[in-house]
Amino acid sequence: MQLKKIIIAATAGTALLAAAAASVAAAGPAGAAAPKAAAVSNNALVSSAGKVITPAAAAKLAGADASARGHSSHAPTRVSHLTSAGARPNSVIGPDSRSLVTATTTFPNSAIVLIKQNGNLWCTGWMISKDTLLSAGHCVTNGSGTWYSGLTFSPGSNGGNAPFGTCTSRGTYAFNAWINGGNSNYDTSIIKLNCTVGYSTGWFGTWWQSASPNYLSTRVQGYPGDKPSTQWVSYDYVRNSTADRLLYQNDTVGGESGSPVFQYRSGQSFCNGYCGMGVHTNGSDGTNNSGVRFTQSKLTSIYAIVNQP
Repeated sequence: MQLKKIIIAATAGTALLAAAAASVAAAGPAGAAAPKAAAVSNNALVSSAGKVITPAAAAKLAGADASARGHSSHAPTRVSHLTSAGARPNSVIGPDSRSLVTATTTFPNSAIVLIKQNGNLWCTGWMISKDTLLSAGHCVTNGSGTWYSGLTFSPGSNGGNAPFGTCTSRGTYAFNAWINGGNSNYDTSIIKLNCTVGYSTGWFGTWWQSASPNYLSTRVQGYPGDKPSTQWVSYDYVRNSTADRLLYQNDTVGGESGSPVFQYRSGQSFCNGYCGMGVHTNGSDGTNNSGVRFTQSKLTSIYAIVNQP
């Protein structure tokens, strides 16, 4: 796990996208090789076990969620749960604006997930249902066909503890465009857990819009590697965007890859509460950090997994 800052040669817009797609850093030791799916659509999901879910199949699995503009967040509904017993460096831009989150068992902080690999700080994830979380694609596979093993998931961790227990994956998915080409526009993973910890932690809503998101507020929150196993948050707004990327100046450090890019919404026709609009993935040249922007097709694929038993 690299903790030092790096500079990723990029500029806002097209130049950033090209550089980000080319700058794929390995998140850990090699695991099993992924199946080759070069002929499959970018939006198709591929699992670590080799299962392929095409966009058409995802639309059927997602059902009504395929046409939804958003999904509202859910506060915790119970006190406890039962559970079985390297990320790419990012950037602090100018003065460090991050602040420590101490109430990690209070929603929505409780729904932020510390991801470890073989016991070491690795990445961040966030709950989007009772048993499903999102993270960066490069937190589970290196973008050229290799999947990582030894991953564990502890929501609401503070100093390395596990107030809601620690879960493992029973199904890990990423977009084909990331798995077999490292396309940063699809650098997102969906993990189906072996527990229903979301009932205890609550979970985030998600949303998308075709209109420009520029100037909307952004909150990025996760587990930076320079502040071992503690949760930190930074606030900013969307400085620029493309159809698939969000650019902002929230300060982040390696370990926060996979964090939600979110804001609190109320009185909306779709997604109320704590709502994620993307997944944090990339550092910058000192101007902007960036993440994957949700689209209707991406969320359709994501909720195809959410809706699986």
